[in-house]
Amino acid sequence: MRSLKFLPIAKLEINKNGEKYFQTLEGHTVDALKILKIYIKRNREIVDQFCERWKLNKEKFLRNLFLTVYLHDIGKLTKEFQQNIRQNRRSQRYPHAYYGFFLLHDSFTDTIIDVPIELAPILGHHTQLYDNLYSDYNQFEKPTFLEEEIRKFVSDAARIYKELGFDEFFKFDGFTLNDIPKFSWNGIEKARKRFVRKINMYVKENKDWERVKSVFSYIFAILQTCDDYASVGFRKFVENGKEKGGVFGAVLKDEDAGEYVPVLQIDDPVKAVLGDREPYEFQKKVMSSGKFVTLFAPCGRGKTEAALLWALNILKKHKRNKIIFAMPTQTTSNAMYDRFIHDFKFGKENVGLYHGRSFIKLRDELKKEKEEEFDEEKDAEELRSETFKGNIFFKPVTITTVDHLIYSFVKGFSQADFAFGNLQNAVIIFDEVHYYEKYTLEHLLALFKLLRKMDIPHLVMSGTLPEFMLKKLHDYEHVVDWEGLKFQPFKIELDGETIFDSEVLEEIAENYRKGLTQFVILNTVERAKDLYKKLKEKLKESFNQPNIMLYHSQFTYDDRIKKENEIYQRIKQKPFVLVATQVIEISLDISCDVMHSELAPPDALGQRAGRLNRKGKFWKNEVEHKLKIYIPENHLPYDEKLINKSREIIVNYQKPVSYKEIKELCDLAYAEYELGKSDLLIFFKKCAVFGEHWRKVATESEEGLRFKVREENVQYVDVIPECIFEESRDNALRVQNTAKIPLYYLLEDLNSGGGAFYLYETPERKRAFWICRYPYSYEIGFDYGVKTDNLNIL
Repeated sequence: MRSLKFLPIAKLEINKNGEKYFQTLEGHTVDALKILKIYIKRNREIVDQFCERWKLNKEKFLRNLFLTVYLHDIGKLTKEFQQNIRQNRRSQRYPHAYYGFFLLHDSFTDTIIDVPIELAPILGHHTQLYDNLYSDYNQFEKPTFLEEEIRKFVSDAARIYKELGFDEFFKFDGFTLNDIPKFSWNGIEKARKRFVRKINMYVKENKDWERVKSVFSYIFAILQTCDDYASVGFRKFVENGKEKGGVFGAVLKDEDAGEYVPVLQIDDPVKAVLGDREPYEFQKKVMSSGKFVTLFAPCGRGKTEAALLWALNILKKHKRNKIIFAMPTQTTSNAMYDRFIHDFKFGKENVGLYHGRSFIKLRDELKKEKEEEFDEEKDAEELRSETFKGNIFFKPVTITTVDHLIYSFVKGFSQADFAFGNLQNAVIIFDEVHYYEKYTLEHLLALFKLLRKMDIPHLVMSGTLPEFMLKKLHDYEHVVDWEGLKFQPFKIELDGETIFDSEVLEEIAENYRKGLTQFVILNTVERAKDLYKKLKEKLKESFNQPNIMLYHSQFTYDDRIKKENEIYQRIKQKPFVLVATQVIEISLDISCDVMHSELAPPDALGQRAGRLNRKGKFWKNEVEHKLKIYIPENHLPYDEKLINKSREIIVNYQKPVSYKEIKELCDLAYAEYELGKSDLLIFFKKCAVFGEHWRKVATESEEGLRFKVREENVQYVDVIPECIFEESRDNALRVQNTAKIPLYYLLEDLNSGGGAFYLYETPERKRAFWICRYPYSYEIGFDYGVKTDNLNIL
């Protein structure tokens, strides 16, 4: 065991027996550099492409990347940090990233671009950069620099460079540290302000936001990967328990370091994606398309497969290393994750998932994998790790929501710079773009412009791609599934009655007797509940236990996942009736024989009909596949003019229709639709490197504060049903037990003193939860006992 007294320490881990394991600063640094070396080896062409894209000197980029990783923890060489870590005292009052920046700020002069951008990742590698980071120096303590150790550490850089074999990538003769600055609060504050001002002025004067942010974030993401996973490697070394406590240097072997630099290996993309099936003509065309593409194809025709084939081709052709699928909702993200893991068989090690509640889905997957061996407490670290990897787009493929993707551009979460850095060499697929309302579409169009400027390949696809979107994307390659657009999988019939009419209920019951699968879709949650109850009673007149389910957005998150799984099982048992809201439009890969739907805009109707005779070519075979449309009691949640226009034009389309005609309907309905301007570019420029703290931009659950991705006409609040809370008390206070309900209910109750809601918090938890006393069941959700059709509730 080496002497602790004379060695600078970077890490301390304590095992379950209380033994202490110290890792030297050199040891941690070497482990980080081993990961960097593997990264460069596996991504040499990607790094070359990035440098060419932004007109960077490749050798200097690699050299300074090496230096950034090597020097990132130099601020730990203070008397106070070394004393604290030896005594297992973790103090935030000695921010080593800040002190390291101060040590280096006058010495890092031979930079990649015209400003010392390399200092920004060092300054921000423990707290995401914002304008006032470390400005309140009253909360910190004055450090005492260990000058001899600092000089030795710097001089050792050339030795370690050679020992690790970095000389195969670039030349390096050592780093010259100017005189170690005498520490003073005035001096460090001046250096910080000068640096922030210099970066901000540079991007403003040069109008070079995209280049500076890309270069900074890419270096930052690589540094964070090397630093974080060198620490993970040391923790695993301690947990393996092969060595007793003591002081250790580098512990990572090359094969261990490789675990933290995953690379997707697909030898035969067509075989991997399509199996033994021959690709359709539109899939072949997409596969050979360029960097910026729109894809218009009907539901059920293999758009996802086409997009994936395109992405795999672009990875190889244009030297990129990640695929991002940006989905409209958490539910669609979960479904796409399942497809990649179970259908495409890409493997859990290659596919990540992230959205506001993705850890619940990941937990359920881990439960299935481990079965009886799963332990919530023991497996918590693995779940945190998988969630973190999804959050930062770490794996070769990540399924996420558009919200999370956009927030990575505007520092909307704590790891946004890390995620944005990993996006630099990604290809992005935007699925179901017609789904978004006007406000989000405006952001997306601004985002597409940014991606073009940054040369990040992306594909925009939809089953009902409207003309007003195509006009905005006129310089993209447009691929259309002309063959699929000719098919007429269903017939439209417009009924002048409401869906609650007794004759409609009788028709649904008669179809049930014929053994058909039927979906009944309503525009609001409360109407869906009412119809479900009436229809269930109607079916009970002839069937003891009718096969009928209700699905909407206001179940707890756990129950929604259970219901989705149950729907897949129950639909196999014909006859079957599913009563749902528009959550069905894009969330489930299921198909019915007949669909009954309240009137909605044509794009929404087209998506609903994507679950009618899915993959069918003709509307009439053993069954007449009809989309029966009924007049809703009122226009909500949609715009009244849009609903009236939709009713007016659908009258002329009561016939067997193709998706080409569905697009015609959409274009007629949105003929006067004009998109406004997004403020995305304003926020993007403000936070090129610094900017605002992420907590001012959005909440932890990615609900917008100063920047909103979606404009909600109705605000929602998370509540826990009292029946679930009473069963488990504090153990029930988990996100998976929350359901989103309209904030209106809560405020109305509080104002009237009705007592249906109360706030519960415990001293141990720094979060309070609203408990809802309304009756709740897995079958129905909340039973409010009130009509809410005057609200815009989806």
